[in-house]
Amino acid sequence: MLRSLTSGVSGIRSHQTMLDVVGNNIANVNTTGFKKSTVTFQDLLYETSKGATAPRENIGGVNPMQIGLGTTVAAVETIHSQGPLQYTGNRTDVAIQGDGYYVLNDGAQNVYSRAGNFVLDGNGNIVQSGTGYTLMGYKMTPDPQNPTQYVRGTQLVALNIPVGQKLSAKGTEVLGLQCNLDSRVDTYLPMGITNPNFSTTVAIGGNNYTLAISEGGDNNLLNNLLNVSIGGSSYPMSLVGINQNTGLPELSDVSVTIGSDSYTLHFDDETGELQLKDPGNNNIVWKQQISGIMDYQILNFEGDDHQTRPYLVEFTDSGDGNMVMRLWGEDNNTPIPAWTSFEAVVPVNADGTFAVPTGGIDITGLAGNVGLRLNSTEDGRGLSVSASNDGFTYEVAATLNQRTSSIHSTKIDIYDSMGNPHTVEVAFEKIGANEWRWRAWLPTESGIALSNNTGIIEFGSDGKLKSGGTATVNIGFSSLGAEDASIKLDFSGESFGKSPIDGVTQFGSSFTTKAYYQDGYQMGVLQDFSIASDGTVMGIYSNGRNSALYTLSLALFSNPSGLEKIGMTAFIPTANSGLPQVVTPKEGGAGSLAGGNLEMANVDLAEEFSRLIIAQRGFQANARVITTSDQVLDELINLKR
Repeated sequence: MLRSLTSGVSGIRSHQTMLDVVGNNIANVNTTGFKKSTVTFQDLLYETSKGATAPRENIGGVNPMQIGLGTTVAAVETIHSQGPLQYTGNRTDVAIQGDGYYVLNDGAQNVYSRAGNFVLDGNGNIVQSGTGYTLMGYKMTPDPQNPTQYVRGTQLVALNIPVGQKLSAKGTEVLGLQCNLDSRVDTYLPMGITNPNFSTTVAIGGNNYTLAISEGGDNNLLNNLLNVSIGGSSYPMSLVGINQNTGLPELSDVSVTIGSDSYTLHFDDETGELQLKDPGNNNIVWKQQISGIMDYQILNFEGDDHQTRPYLVEFTDSGDGNMVMRLWGEDNNTPIPAWTSFEAVVPVNADGTFAVPTGGIDITGLAGNVGLRLNSTEDGRGLSVSASNDGFTYEVAATLNQRTSSIHSTKIDIYDSMGNPHTVEVAFEKIGANEWRWRAWLPTESGIALSNNTGIIEFGSDGKLKSGGTATVNIGFSSLGAEDASIKLDFSGESFGKSPIDGVTQFGSSFTTKAYYQDGYQMGVLQDFSIASDGTVMGIYSNGRNSALYTLSLALFSNPSGLEKIGMTAFIPTANSGLPQVVTPKEGGAGSLAGGNLEMANVDLAEEFSRLIIAQRGFQANARVITTSDQVLDELINLKR
């Protein structure tokens, strides 16, 4: 009889514990980062009145006879499920979405919490509101190999935001450009044979041969204006005239032998086709359109014999940023006028405009005693060509203008070592198939010396950069009192963490190339900070620069339920929780952060009220066991009356 009393007492005690746990959960329903608990009961020992017997012969087995001795609390488990987020709008409030615990230091040891209600203290440390526990993380420093990236420290440190701290000025070291140059535009000046790498496969007489075309190298005698290679044999074609209707050169026919057959190589200056003819019946056995790789311009000048003679004009790149202008026409210095070339080196400014010296550049020796004088146009984007028959009186006969639609430029501010801004402009000029010249200059500060500020970039047939991806431009800022700068100009995208497709490309799309990135800045003062979803604490400076200062740390545990609550919504590890694995948000299974939010308690009031009813009824039922047992005992005692 007494056993029922003790069983009832154990039930009352266990359900009282359940009421305590439920009450604590309800009390913390609005506690930031609180994790609810739940109670698990288990039965106690049993008194065995009779043991079990096995079946034998014709008699069945008998089960054991046991009487329970009550219940006890087996465990009070902490449930670490995600709590709902509550938006606060406070920049220092942070909530964890997913697994992980903030690493805090209470002055003696590291503790762990899900409560992200942080504030700045008087020393600029980020601390937990109400406790003063310091938030821990990793310090971030710029990567010396990649200025767009940061290197994370290896030791946990207190997060300190030194508002008002100065950020020293930094001179620009890397200038990156991105996007596309339009491959469809013409060369910005007439460039003769604009695709020196032109080659194709042709079928002649049942066999395939490689045909290659290039500009000849003998410019004085003009017996090799166009060089055609068929099957490894070279056939030069000389200039014999100019088709004034099409602007194409008239070339001499050439006899070629392919296999055992003879053919005539002919250039049709009306259609722009290179043709191979059967000399017997003059049938065209093969033809290839090549006018698209020829880019010449015709100029006509009248000599003192009142004859108008055409001249073929092209420009070539001298390699040092200047241009070589070449005229092909009749030579007046020969007894019988012959075709030859006349050259003049035309200086070019840093911005790509012509820089013809005062007095012009004279070209003499043309047929009909014509003398030419070259001068820059007013905007510098063209050449004014004046002709004279007497060497004294010059009249403008033609103007050669650059194709500005084939020039693309972009501007960006860079900084010297003292943080002074300077506008730099970079322009691209198409000089041939897959080749562009770039120029860099300071459009508003012409007095500052520059060197190595021009070069060639080349693209492959896939539109991606093939060569010339980087260059170093030297700028003489010492004339202003700052340090001279050596700025890495990057067209490849590698210096700012991009793939080649994100650098400068050449596809058949509109110009979109722009200055994308430079790493210099003025002096700034730290004014504010923000916390990103990956835990990065970004300092916001008065110069508009954002710099990574720290990254928050999160601790992961093998068994979060094994953590011990120490109050203040904090936990410490135990022997059954496992050691903390400290990582950063979004790393190693850790969750992300939500700024301006707080994680509330994961307590569900509907669930807790249901448990409250269950605990109450369980308590009442066990109390009834005690009162009933007491009444039975009372009857038993009264038997002797």
